[in-house]
Amino acid sequence: MKYCTKCGKELFDEAVFCPNCGCAAPNPPTASPYRAADDHVSVGLCVLAAMIPLFGIIYWPLMHRETPKKAQACGITAIVSWAVCACLGFLIGFFGAILL
Repeated sequence: MKYCTKCGKELFDEAVFCPNCGCAAPNPPTASPYRAADDHVSVGLCVLAAMIPLFGIIYWPLMHRETPKKAQACGITAIVSWAVCACLGFLIGFFGAILL
């Protein structure tokens, strides 16, 4: 049995609203969509995030509730890949200008 949050009257478990005051009945907490068995770091997603950093940067916030470990690994891989590419691009451009 559950109780109305407004008037305190006892409600049936199936009740959607309180028959006494009309207030919406409190819903039981729903299960989280997070499943630990499915949340392992995926090498394939990390490789994809390394080759296409935008994929990892978009995947991280979209999937962080369903699969937090997988999403975090993709996001970090994308950020590291982007930083490495930016540094290499700077160094190649800098030394290319000196050598020419």
